[in-house]
Amino acid sequence: MLKFLFAFLLLSVAVSADDLLVVTNASNDINTVTPFQLRQVYLGKRRFWKEMKLLPLNLPPQNKLRKKFEKNVLHMSPSALDAYWMKEHYLGHRPPYRVESVESMIRFVKKVKGAIGYIPERKAVKGIKVIYRIKE
Repeated sequence: MLKFLFAFLLLSVAVSADDLLVVTNASNDINTVTPFQLRQVYLGKRRFWKEMKLLPLNLPPQNKLRKKFEKNVLHMSPSALDAYWMKEHYLGHRPPYRVESVESMIRFVKKVKGAIGYIPERKAVKGIKVIYRIKE
């Protein structure tokens, strides 16, 4: 019984240790992005890639994937990010579009050419392209 418990715990750690993939629609011409470019997109400072309008997607604020993304890409705490978007709101800018689940993010990215989102590596599917990887 102890062996099964140990195996289960080891498996659950492995599952939670997925890399986070930043993905976009497979048909667009973005092949890779730098962390700086990604930060610009998610802070609303870069809205186009060549002539294609970008649509960054976010998961709900309490989602652990979103927290990992914000920590590793934006380098901002949730409160700092809230303050940033409050200021940007008064300048007429909007935060990334929020979707409720990883599955919704995948469907959106597959359908909308300029969409950019993030998913755990184990959820990668056809129809999306990985443009950046955040190592666990």
